[in-house]
Amino acid sequence: MSELSKFDTFNLSNEFQESTKINNDNDPLSSSSQLPPKQNKDYCKFRLSIKLIQDIYVFPEDENSKREFYDTISTDLIKVNGKNKSPGQRNLKLNSSSSSLNKLNIGTNLLELGNQSCLFNDEYNGNLLFYVSKYFEIFKTYIGLLNISNLETIKMLKLIFLVFFNYLEDSEFASQINNLRTHQQQIKTNFEKKWIRDNLKIYIIEIFNIFFKNYSLAFEFFKKGQIKCCKNNWKFIENLINLVMINYSRIKDYKFNEIGLNLDPKLAIINHSCVPNVFQIEYEFKKFRVLNTLPLKPGDELFVSYLPNCGIPQEIRNYQLNLNYYFKCSCTLCKSKNDLFFTMQCNECFKNIKSPRLTLVLSSANNLLIESSCSKCFHPFDIEIYTRQILIRNFFMALMLRNSKSNYNFNDDGYFTMLQKEFSTMVENNSVSYLIKQLSESIDKFEIPTERIPFVKGLIDEVMAGKVFALYTFPFNIIVEKISKQCCEFKNFDSGMEYLKYYSRLLFAVKLPSDISNQLFFNQCLYLDMAENIEKLMQRLYDEKIDTFFGTFKESMELLARCQFFFLKHVKSPFESVKVENKLIKLCELYQPIKSTKSIHSCLEQLFIYANANIFITKTRFLIFNAKQEQVTLFHTFDTDDQL
Repeated sequence: MSELSKFDTFNLSNEFQESTKINNDNDPLSSSSQLPPKQNKDYCKFRLSIKLIQDIYVFPEDENSKREFYDTISTDLIKVNGKNKSPGQRNLKLNSSSSSLNKLNIGTNLLELGNQSCLFNDEYNGNLLFYVSKYFEIFKTYIGLLNISNLETIKMLKLIFLVFFNYLEDSEFASQINNLRTHQQQIKTNFEKKWIRDNLKIYIIEIFNIFFKNYSLAFEFFKKGQIKCCKNNWKFIENLINLVMINYSRIKDYKFNEIGLNLDPKLAIINHSCVPNVFQIEYEFKKFRVLNTLPLKPGDELFVSYLPNCGIPQEIRNYQLNLNYYFKCSCTLCKSKNDLFFTMQCNECFKNIKSPRLTLVLSSANNLLIESSCSKCFHPFDIEIYTRQILIRNFFMALMLRNSKSNYNFNDDGYFTMLQKEFSTMVENNSVSYLIKQLSESIDKFEIPTERIPFVKGLIDEVMAGKVFALYTFPFNIIVEKISKQCCEFKNFDSGMEYLKYYSRLLFAVKLPSDISNQLFFNQCLYLDMAENIEKLMQRLYDEKIDTFFGTFKESMELLARCQFFFLKHVKSPFESVKVENKLIKLCELYQPIKSTKSIHSCLEQLFIYANANIFITKTRFLIFNAKQEQVTLFHTFDTDDQL
């Protein structure tokens, strides 16, 4: 039966009927060129109206109920485990029935991800279905009519409509979506999430009402109660919002920069761990796959991280997981006796020592040492040094927790003392759960008062000198990132050097040590920003022609050029190959006449000594120790090809 024959009862104009006639041999909408340009949009509205009266899946209220699983995921390599169980009890595992598989090395392609429901930079230009792209353009205009100021709300609305339109047009995608959880019961009892969901629902209903008012056929269907997603007070739309809120992911490009939102039903099946063993990577332009970042053996479960940052205390991680996904994590990191990201260390051998967890610190502001000496090197702890470092940690948490932007008219020491008192007062007057919530919410929101920036930098230097806390532990990791983003500018050579120092600390003393899942190992552009920052610094130095920390103007230019060359040579991404090659050619032409006595190793050594980024240097390599106290080689410098 043709699509038009389903609505013969509606009085469409003869002209419109002729232009939208469908037969089995040729669908005029398979190519936009086959439609009269002025009627493309009307026909797409017509087609969408038809889709809206077709049957849709009714998500069960009880998600513990067993429902048939539509499996398009299982392969010879991986399989869905628990297909006969309720949605929340399913997972993906490495296939144990494969006789040829003993162990899977890192970097194996496990799963190709779809991008038909990707919202790239607020636009829909992924693996498009023709009709979906047309629907999206129409409804994007309707969203614009509502004058919504919150950009995240607009993105979420667009993503929900993308999922919905793909659901209507692609039966396989719909079947995969039907596998997922909606968390109806949990959202009902979560005031904050319910408020967000209900507001999105109100906007969606308003947008559909605009559609109905602008297209009479859809309005007729709506008046007669034939549009299925409107039934029972828009129950399907409500649950679709639930489903998108719970299962969407943030997609990253080859530089690991966030570029959009996506809901891939296959990726959503993979469970969370704070020590994930797989992640999503862009392998071709806007094409994504899942790779393993840790070795796997048959029967191992695949895990991704649902959190943007696992390098935070266990209590904050689980607060965020419970808030957004309604579960408490029990991974190896969360079960660890010592919280890797909220711990003290021996300031002689750097072994982690027994430390009060965040819960205890937020119960009592005055925390004493649990141990008096190191169990590994027997070094006695200097109580005065450790007490001072604990006070600095409390000061930084107070800085994050402050609601008021008042800076107080004190000198730095007075400001430090005042925030210590504020922290003690907050601990005395508030519950631990409240303070954990406030810390979690403040991570992206707090600001360092401009006039206190030099003081905060000085405290970070003091922490690095004291070596009681590693920079990758909380809250120092958050403070260093804030300084790098908020407080450093490239106005001149000196400010550029300061920026490079904090960028180096963020990369080598915070991000890389926190990466206990090897994910940054796959970032082939990891050192590109480093090279480009050095390039900008060289331009400032060339303009000013001054002597620097590295020596004379000429010596400094040569040192920076050799460091830039080295970091450019470590950019392996095919996406950046032309850009990097041009930079290398330009750099070599500029410094070809120079006959240097300096090696790249010595140049890098001077750069890292200036940055003081906790990089350990040997004769042939540079290395760090990650949060698990494992030795990680950053790069070797004995390769003769790495010479300018």
